Amino acid sequence: MRSTLVFLRAVSLGGLVLCATHAQAQSLPEVVQQALARYPSIVAAQARAEAARAEIGRARSQHFPQISLGAGHNSYSSGQVPSSLGRNTYSPAAKVNLWSGGRIEAEAERAEALTQSSESQGRVTLDEVALQASEAYLNWLRMLDLSELADRNLQAHNDTLEDIRKIAQADMGRRIDLEQAQVRVDNARLAVQLRHAERLQAVQKLRRFWDGTPGVPPGDSDQVFTQGPLASMPASLEQALERITDDFPGIAQYKAQVLAAEAAIRQAKALYWPTVDLVSSRAFNANTLRFETLTQVQMNMQVFNGQATSAQVESAVAQLRSAQASLDEARLVVREKVALAWQEWVSARSRAELGRSQSSVGDKVVEGYRLQFRLARRSLLDLLNIQADTFNYHSAARAAVHDERLARARLLASIGDLAQRFSPGNVTPAAPESR
Repeated sequence: MRSTLVFLRAVSLGGLVLCATHAQAQSLPEVVQQALARYPSIVAAQARAEAARAEIGRARSQHFPQISLGAGHNSYSSGQVPSSLGRNTYSPAAKVNLWSGGRIEAEAERAEALTQSSESQGRVTLDEVALQASEAYLNWLRMLDLSELADRNLQAHNDTLEDIRKIAQADMGRRIDLEQAQVRVDNARLAVQLRHAERLQAVQKLRRFWDGTPGVPPGDSDQVFTQGPLASMPASLEQALERITDDFPGIAQYKAQVLAAEAAIRQAKALYWPTVDLVSSRAFNANTLRFETLTQVQMNMQVFNGQATSAQVESAVAQLRSAQASLDEARLVVREKVALAWQEWVSARSRAELGRSQSSVGDKVVEGYRLQFRLARRSLLDLLNIQADTFNYHSAARAAVHDERLARARLLASIGDLAQRFSPGNVTPAAPESR
């Protein structure tokens, strides 16, 4: 029951130490660990789990004796106070429940189930925040990469513009080619401005999880995907789905709510039964004119309350049906998310491999067309078109690489493994890999 709280505290401690030692670093593990240590929704989930755990103690406290002390200061209009009573009186009392029809135990069981639900929700929140931080970081890397590619594309178009400018100086009839090349340069410059704006937006999103403005990513950032937290992946969809059991946090949360609803029914039905309490108190006896101890066995039972108890039972039964339906839906949704994340990862990986091949061929064709253009064997339009095509190849290829990395994080989050991969001191589990 306390596993989630222990994990949360371990992440928080590790994250704070990490932030103190690497204040200027911004690798993916460091960003995610800082988010897991400080992000408000995780702190809120931890507080909710602690509040639910406190409810267990409150419910079980009804099994223990309830001891109270009453005090009074006595004064009569005659001004005389009986010596047997005295000016100040103290009336201690003790009460212990002997029988409640199972109400107290049902209330405690309900509190335990709600605590389990809160802890499972806390684990879900960890993976959600880890995924949000990973997406923010990986999108930042994506925008840096695409922005650099746009800069290179602009430089390539400037080189072509310089070539055609030299030709136009010697042949005035080629000035239309100069204008055409200038239009392509302007278009490339617009693409650069767009990418730079997207990069600044990515920085703003990343700052939600990382203190300060991120600088240049570390040179070994690719190791996260080759031998770091995002390296080992499920070998097949079936292997990924094997992780989805009733103990999976996204399902266990709703399963615990079913248990809580069942306990609420028992708690409501217990109201039909009498409660028996043993009460002992010390009070002034007006007949003997002295303080005496009074001990009673008290029984209380609802005889008629306008069918309030029946309505409470019916409400609890309806809540149970709702909780069971939510549990059934959670089982379907969680498995669907895993299947969709798997297909996204497989598709992105395939597109990345194809994109690398296209980019390599495109670069060779551009160089060949440029040489032929300088030898007047190719028209300017041919060169500009192949440059545009190659830029699109590179953009698609690099986008696919980053999509594949994002899909890795989403797949690990869908099977509840992402936050655990980034926990301090954790080693990526040795499992069959598919990279």
